[in-house]
Amino acid sequence: MLRRLTGFLIVSLLFACSDSDGSGGAPDDASSVEDVAADSALLDTALVDTASGDVASSDGGEPGDAVTLDGGPTPDVSAQDAVEDIDDELPPAGIQAQFQNCSEPGGDRNIYDLQDPQCPDHVSWSVGQSAVSVVLKNVVVSAVFGDTLFVQEEGGGAYSGISVYTHGMPTQDLVPGDRVTITGGYSEFYEVSQVYLEDWDVTSSGEAPGAWTAPHPAHIAKGDVAEMLEGVLVRVVDIETTHTQPDCPHDYGEFEVTGGLRIDDMGHHWQARLGDDFSSITGPLHYSFGNYKVEPRNEDDINATALGQEDAISKCFAAECQASDGDLGTQAVVITELLVDPYGSDTGQEWIELYNPGSQDVSLDGWELRDCGEQTYPLVGANLIVPAKGFLVLGASDNPATNGGAPVDYAYGSGFYLPNTVGSVLLYDGAAWEGALVDQARYSRFDPWDVLVSGKSMERREALEYGADPDNWAIGSGAYGPTENEGSPGSKNKAW
Repeated sequence: MLRRLTGFLIVSLLFACSDSDGSGGAPDDASSVEDVAADSALLDTALVDTASGDVASSDGGEPGDAVTLDGGPTPDVSAQDAVEDIDDELPPAGIQAQFQNCSEPGGDRNIYDLQDPQCPDHVSWSVGQSAVSVVLKNVVVSAVFGDTLFVQEEGGGAYSGISVYTHGMPTQDLVPGDRVTITGGYSEFYEVSQVYLEDWDVTSSGEAPGAWTAPHPAHIAKGDVAEMLEGVLVRVVDIETTHTQPDCPHDYGEFEVTGGLRIDDMGHHWQARLGDDFSSITGPLHYSFGNYKVEPRNEDDINATALGQEDAISKCFAAECQASDGDLGTQAVVITELLVDPYGSDTGQEWIELYNPGSQDVSLDGWELRDCGEQTYPLVGANLIVPAKGFLVLGASDNPATNGGAPVDYAYGSGFYLPNTVGSVLLYDGAAWEGALVDQARYSRFDPWDVLVSGKSMERREALEYGADPDNWAIGSGAYGPTENEGSPGSKNKAW
């Protein structure tokens, strides 16, 4: 894969799109992918309970034009490097590349040669280079979609699968388990390895390949293990929906489950709800527009054990913000820490820490919490005093038994929420949009932001610097209650 050799050069900042009819190619949205990425800067995305977010589609394309072949020394990529856990808390992935799967140097290439950098005849493909002619003999069909099919080597395992872009050729009669010889051009199309189909021949039929079961879905959501399994039939088990519309306000038919893994609709569309539980989801692992995703082939590949309510969906809206991201405000009080995405359910556990940098106490009675969308929450009460050089913690609940042990001074209940993807908190010193901006904080799951981590707060580095600047925020740390959430609500930030 090109990613292993050149990094995420093309689409790491783009939102992916998938055609609802399962066909490949360009997104069917009128706007370009670049427009989608630009629009994302204006989004505030909220989850009802849990969250996370990515993209979608079978995107085939024409072969490019020139290529360098690696026929020399083995690249400096070891099998051990490839099986490093992507998170210390995850179970071992239990998979590694096998050098013996590579073909003899100078002979006919197989899928392992195309995908595995350690193979002597691996192809180092670069953008702008031409496709490499390949003949893949007796590979097994694992999935057939509109204009894309997936094949893999009989031996399975790491680097055994690849997508084949059929560009309208009549392959619809192929079924999983067919053994075929594929002739075509190998290239990387927007970082996905694919063969541009020229001809195929069914050599025999047999059992469909078995799916590789991931010890944890996070293994195939990103990282080395996911790269090894691109194009391979995989299965994830015991999962739940965590985001119903990760690309909101756009909807490309994807949803997200435990571990940040996306489920796409190239073959079968699932109407996702928060509260959906699944014993298993199966499909080839595809990569497009910066994200790995499982592509269920039909309804039998999605085994649900519980369904969420019809209205249990990730809230989503987009709006121009009433405050410029360069507006510091009066900073009589500043927003210094947020817990946006607590472990488990968000309900009752979110909180916002305020700090008074001045020498006099400040009352927030009559002020408002807002965001860049339509949220407005009036702050009313005598207990809204931020002491000089001190803190006040606002939160969804002031009950330590249900809020994760956060020392919340003022509870706003369900009247305000912190979206888990892109959000903002604006503090105004008056009501009905008449007050002046006092301070603002913004955040995002997308580059250049990198501090929105589940179970950890966001801490402001410098209280009187821009709250909309990603460089002015750090990942919080420190225990404050009986849960796994980390942060320092009501006390000096670790980042100060």
